[in-house]
Amino acid sequence: MYCLGKVSHLDSRNLAILVSKEKVPKNTKVFDSENKHVGSVVNIFGPVVEPYLAIAAKKGTRITKLVGREIYRK
Repeated sequence: MYCLGKVSHLDSRNLAILVSKEKVPKNTKVFDSENKHVGSVVNIFGPVVEPYLAIAAKKGTRITKLVGREIYRK
């Protein structure tokens, strides 16, 4: 698994926001450090070098538990 970055905060629509080390396509599935599927990328914005990713939580996942945790992709 490859680390995308650490979730910094939640936005007004309850999406987890993180600064990514690389650009990933929308709908990329993301995982936590325990290899559990926690959601997917729904929006990419900001600078090209270090884009921001907005992540929507998978149904049944508490989005607030993602803040401060590292997010990965396969």
